[in-house]
Amino acid sequence: MDIRVVEDTITFKELQKVAEEFYRSMVKGAIDIKREIVAFGGEYHIDAANKLAEIGSNTGDTWGFNIRLDKPRDSWIEYTAMINIKPKVGNRNMLPVI
Repeated sequence: MDIRVVEDTITFKELQKVAEEFYRSMVKGAIDIKREIVAFGGEYHIDAANKLAEIGSNTGDTWGFNIRLDKPRDSWIEYTAMINIKPKVGNRNMLPVI
């Protein structure tokens, strides 16, 4: 499984390449809001979140999202993800608390 960690920028073509592995027009991802790094790829949000954890991210700072490459750019990002349910940090639904 190819999980791409990005600390700066990623091109549209690079996102398309990551999308090809599972969903073709969608990329699952996770972001560490404290460290300002993102992981793209995997079948589930937890795949990207686990990659961030491997390099030192705290699960309380990591939130999941989708990028829908088949939608207009202003509608690309969806925030609904199971990994966003974090009762210990006060979040009991799938939308992130940022």
